[in-house]
Amino acid sequence: MRTAGRVISTLSLLFSLLITAGAPSHADSLSAVSAPVISLQKAGSTFTLTPAVWSAATKSTIAWLVNGKVVAGATKKTFTAPNKKGTNVQARETAGGVISNSNKIAVGSVAINGTVKISFSDSAQTTLASIAPKTFPAKSIATYQWFQGPFEIKGAHAPTYVLATGDQGSDVSLQITYSAKGLTTSSTTSNAISIAVTPRTYALTWSEEFNAGSSLNPKVWKAENGDGTEYNNRGWGNKERQYYLDTTASIDSSGSLVMNATRTGADAYKCYYGTQCEWLSSKFVTKGLIGFKYGRVEVKLKGPVGAGTWAAFWMLGANIDDRPWPGCGEIDITELLGRDPSTVYGTPHGPASGDSYTTTLSDGFASEYHTYAVDWLPDQITWYLDGKAYGSYNKASLSDPSHTWVFDHEYYLLANLAMGGGFGGAIDPAVKDATTSIDYVHFSTINGIGEVINH
Repeated sequence: MRTAGRVISTLSLLFSLLITAGAPSHADSLSAVSAPVISLQKAGSTFTLTPAVWSAATKSTIAWLVNGKVVAGATKKTFTAPNKKGTNVQARETAGGVISNSNKIAVGSVAINGTVKISFSDSAQTTLASIAPKTFPAKSIATYQWFQGPFEIKGAHAPTYVLATGDQGSDVSLQITYSAKGLTTSSTTSNAISIAVTPRTYALTWSEEFNAGSSLNPKVWKAENGDGTEYNNRGWGNKERQYYLDTTASIDSSGSLVMNATRTGADAYKCYYGTQCEWLSSKFVTKGLIGFKYGRVEVKLKGPVGAGTWAAFWMLGANIDDRPWPGCGEIDITELLGRDPSTVYGTPHGPASGDSYTTTLSDGFASEYHTYAVDWLPDQITWYLDGKAYGSYNKASLSDPSHTWVFDHEYYLLANLAMGGGFGGAIDPAVKDATTSIDYVHFSTINGIGEVINH
């Protein structure tokens, strides 16, 4: 009987241990729903604690810390700290082994009685609003700074913030700094909100296919012939060496617009550099015929070969006659330089131009067709090569977006093959001709954003 009793007792103990091990402890399940908050309500250094709210009914203990060290015997909801400027005060509340720390307040500074919180203020989740804590003095002056991750969002200094396209996929937070006469400034940083990435849906709404057997549609394209002198822009603003002539281009049997640059016949024309022209080529624009505002513009083309060749497919602000370049704005969808046949350039230009974005093609841009595109949104332009993004220019990155972002109005298309010039570089004497071919131009809306403007 004694042996059997010992076995039963052992089994009972094991069963009890199994139940205890499998059940969550009070400490494991307990948490602070909201942290304790300390506040300063009047001049001096006496602080008041508003206790934490716990996830379950519990008793807690209070400790006060001065400059990070626990003050012995300070266990009540009020605490008088040494009245010495710069002394940091904090409360610590403990329940069931779980610790929750309060905000910190420095003696002699603006007292921030809590923390700032941010949340979406609209159902579409496009705008963030802040709930600021109370301060002492109550009339402290607040300055706001929104952040994208660790980086300041330039120009974002209001209590609310309208999200930009470039914020997608990042964390956004707010810092408020308070100042008052005779006191040191204090700052509080909000919770961070992760901004979801909105998938992009494209709807093709306009296209130019350059069908074989046809000619350029005069309702869409017109030539800009000459060396730029006729447009008060000698050398086309870049000291280029060609004279544009629409007859050097044609639509081939495969349905591509082919722009040819050639030395043949160029000497029949006089160029701005005071001698016979060296090159003939072509340039076409949609100015005054058809324009675009926002959306995706994509071109499929094959670039030129040879140092000094310079193919471009780009956009200019339709207000160029009233607001000359660069005030009208320019979006270079792609520029291809024959001296560097593996590099693709995409560039925004305006009063505060952005740097060029570049990417490379292992097989070069002249051996076969590739697609070059921009997604143009009210606050962001993104460049793509063969469907892969390689650069983005964001309105939020500008120091003064309202004065320098000029990508908010109608633009028109330009396609040309230039020779030489400041960007094209020196022309290789061995180059006798060059070709750029455009298979198609497509325009699509992006999540319903974008329009085609017919004149």
